Parts: sequence; structure tokens; C-alpha cells
Amino acid sequence: MSRGAIIGLDGVPHGLVEDLAHRGVMPNFRELLKEGVIKPMRSSIPAVSAVSWSSMMTGANPGVHGVYGYTEFLPGTYVVAYHSSRWLRAPPLWRRDPSKRYVIINLPATYPAGEVNGVLISGFVAPDLERAVYPKELVEELRELNYKVDVDYVRASSSPLLLFKELSETLRARVEVCKRLLNRIKWDVLIFVITGTDRLEHLLWDAYMDEDHEWHGEFLQYFRHVDEAIGEILGLIEEDDALMIISDHGMEHIEVNVNLNRLLRDWGYLILEDNPRRSYNAIKRGTKAFALDPSRVYLNRVGRYPRGSVERDEEEGLLEELTELFRGLTWRGRRVIKEIYRREELYHGDAVDKAPDLILVPESGFNLRAGLFREEVFEREEGLSGKHTEYDALLYVRGVEGDALPESPSIEDVLPIFQRLMEGEPS
Repeated sequence: MSRGAIIGLDGVPHGLVEDLAHRGVMPNFRELLKEGVIKPMRSSIPAVSAVSWSSMMTGANPGVHGVYGYTEFLPGTYVVAYHSSRWLRAPPLWRRDPSKRYVIINLPATYPAGEVNGVLISGFVAPDLERAVYPKELVEELRELNYKVDVDYVRASSSPLLLFKELSETLRARVEVCKRLLNRIKWDVLIFVITGTDRLEHLLWDAYMDEDHEWHGEFLQYFRHVDEAIGEILGLIEEDDALMIISDHGMEHIEVNVNLNRLLRDWGYLILEDNPRRSYNAIKRGTKAFALDPSRVYLNRVGRYPRGSVERDEEEGLLEELTELFRGLTWRGRRVIKEIYRREELYHGDAVDKAPDLILVPESGFNLRAGLFREEVFEREEGLSGKHTEYDALLYVRGVEGDALPESPSIEDVLPIFQRLMEGEPS
């Protein structure tokens, strides 16, 4: 095989796709199931799109590519910055093999768009369309097509009708751009990501789970549109082209939010000025630990942060204390935290120095948040019904048998599998 395509369905669980395929909601996917293998796939930890898509595009562990979330502290400060593609320390596919021609549409965690042999349109988070597109000459055409990097999440979340309208229009424009580019570019690799799936599931996961929900029919209808988009893309590629369909994480129902920094304040490890506008700059000397979304806990080390208070000989004791406290956390008699990892248990590579000290994985239903100035540890979620999971991401590979894939694949396996498919080696 000389060409290959990866279709990404952001946030779509393996189980949802199998269910909707067998129910006839996604007939194109149902046909694909006859031609390949579908498996559940492990996401990154934490299961954040910036981390998982970075692992997909590099085939590397976060300890190598250096991305641990959508936000990070600027070195030597408490200033939080949003993700930039410049953070990536490992080369993505298009830099590893620049001889191939790429069409990459809506891939998260690639903003600002860098130079590529072909086309790159960055996905979420991308606040400026011009900086999200390479080459720049495409920007005007995208504007004429009303191309959006993302739905207007704030507006759409206020009205399900508006949400479904935005989702449909955004998907339609994305497919049209894909068709135009594939018809005029001699391409080798296509990466096409749909992120509306994630937006819908966050806002209306209950509409999928409850067949009596007033928006259940519209939820299914959007996935029909997604399946139609898959069908249109299949019509643009050849049957012998390598094909993978993946998601970056799973999704499940939110029962309650858990504000980690409120916990750390209550336990005496985090001391803040009473000034929320200062954000993390409100951290006072004497602070031992703090958290970043969604589940990353950092020691306030001397020499690393401006008001660092943790000396090297204190680190081990603090980590043991925090581990025991998180392990014992309960809500209405239920354990909150399923797994607690130290960074060296999850990550390996030259970028481990940037990693959080502890990474928490919640039990089902619990949504971990940093909640720096939240007043309560446990809060009912207003407006969202779905949350990411580290398990049950989607992996589909056309033209292989089940034993050709890893027994328990992870998001880091996607790129190696894809490259073997491109080379005509299915196993």
C-alpha cells in the first residue's frame, strides 16, 4: 500500500460505535466491520485530547513528546499557558517522513500549524484561523465555506437546537473541504478528525444512554451524519488504501465533579491569597502541592516555582502522604480514586521533567477538576453529562485479522500500526 487514511472520531467510545453500527444508525461502519477488526483501545493518562492526539501523531509516550495537558505552567512561573504545537518534543508523522504528501484536517493539538508537505488545518484549541492553516493561501477558501475549527461551545450549550445546527454545519463544511483537497492534491496520507462527536457527548451523553430522553433521536441523527461523512471519505479513497478509524478516549456519564485544589486546601497543602483574578499566582509560600486540570498533582518545589516550599528531602514523604489521602477519599461511601500513579510509573523519556508528580484516575462517574478557587470539594455538574475515560477508545483497522493487532492496544500503538499498513505489513 502506498496511501493511507486515519479518520478520527474524537471522544467516541468503542462500545458506542459497535452499538450504533449493529442498530443500523451507522450502516457504513457496519459494512466496515465485515472488512476489518474493531477493538477497544487504551487512551493516554490523563485522557485529555492534547495528550492522546500527541501520542497518536508521534507514536510516543508523553515522557517523550512532552505534552501532559491542554495547559502547562510557563517555566519558572505560576503562569498557565494553553497548549502550543511548539511544545511537542517528538516529531509527528509528517516530520518523520516528509517525503509523503499529507492532507491533515482538524487534528487537535497542532496549533499553530507548522510547515508540512501538503496541507495542515489545526483542530481545537485554535483561536485564530489564519495561524491554524498551512499553507496560508487556503484561509480565504475556508472562510468562504464557513469553515469552523470548532462549534461555538458556549452558545451551543445554551440550546440543544442550536447545538445540533452548529454540529451539522461544522461537519458539512469539514467534509466539503476534505473532498476539495483530495480531489486536487496528489496525496499519500489523509488524517481527518471529527470533534463534534466529543462536543455532543459532553453536553448530551444522557441523550444517548436514555432512549426516552427528548434529544435521543437528534443524538442518533448526528451519528448518522457522522457515518455519512465516513461514507463520503471512503468514496474518495481506494479499497486497497490503508484505513484506520480511531478515537482518542472513551466517554461516560458524569455523576459528580471533584475539585482537587479545594481538597488540597482543606488538607493544608495549598495556601492561596484571596484573589481569584491572580489564578495560580495567588499561591503563597508554604504551599506544598497544587493541581492542574484534570488530574495532575504537582509538588511546589524549591527552585522550580517562584514560591517553592518543598525541598528535595521532603518529596518522598509528601508523595506518600498525598497518595494515602487520595486513596482514602470517599463520596457517599464510594471510593473516588481508582488509580494513583507516580510520574515514573507512566512516563519515560527526556521530557519526564515536565510531568506531574502524581496522576489520578477516578472511579466511574467522578469527574476530576483542578477547581483552584472552588468552595466545595464535590459539586453536581451543571450543563455537562459526559466525561472522558482512559479506557474504551476506538480502534478499527481495515484488512487485518484480530491477531494482527496488539492484545491490548493503546493510543501510542496507532502510528506504528498505520506505518506497517502503509508498508503492506498487516502484522
